[in-house]
Amino acid sequence: MIRHYSRLQSVEEKKNTTRAVLFIILTVAIITVLFFYGVPALSRVVYFVSNLKRSNTPIQTIDTTPPPPPRFNSFLNFTNQQTVNIAGNGEPGSTVKLNFNGQEHDALVNKDGDFSFNNLTLNSGVNTFSGLSVDTAGNQSQKTQDYTITFDNKPPDLTISSPSDGSSFYGSNQRQVTIEGTTDPGAQITINGRIVVVGDSGSFQYTTTLNDGGNSFAAIATDQAGNTTEKDFTLNFSP
Repeated sequence: MIRHYSRLQSVEEKKNTTRAVLFIILTVAIITVLFFYGVPALSRVVYFVSNLKRSNTPIQTIDTTPPPPPRFNSFLNFTNQQTVNIAGNGEPGSTVKLNFNGQEHDALVNKDGDFSFNNLTLNSGVNTFSGLSVDTAGNQSQKTQDYTITFDNKPPDLTISSPSDGSSFYGSNQRQVTIEGTTDPGAQITINGRIVVVGDSGSFQYTTTLNDGGNSFAAIATDQAGNTTEKDFTLNFSP
């Protein structure tokens, strides 16, 4: 039993010796690596952090979020004025780029979110515009839809086809007359202040009852741009 115990003890001593040698080798290797690589790297990290604390320059963040498209205030789709103002709102500090009839105009959005483009010159007929926003980081919004403004300063046509000016009517059977005429499609007609229905082709009719003597009428045509044409005529009636 004693000899067997001595053999086991010898084996354990050899294992412990081997472990000790390996531990020493690993320790020396770690110290060597730490000395030549770890310490300089650690020094550089400490130096960077200390400089960062002393710096007054704020850390900048990158803004990649586009601003919302500009929103235009309501405007007239038809006008007889050759210049127009276009206003709206957007992200404060951003720049609104307006494409108006193919030409670009810029306006800065103020702190309240408002912008305006003043005295834009309209071409005769349909004028098209759209817009987009660019923020201070250079991010660009989506383009708005296309909007149109029609410039028209020509008075609408107005013809009273029946009865003719100065016509005379007699007796109770002719006291009631129908006034007929034509104007531009889309125009509005009033006769002595009363609104008259205008057909798709521009034709209209208005039935009225004549008073004794001369009856004065004022027919006014007003188009979508606000231009007007007036025709005055008189119809006579004798009982």
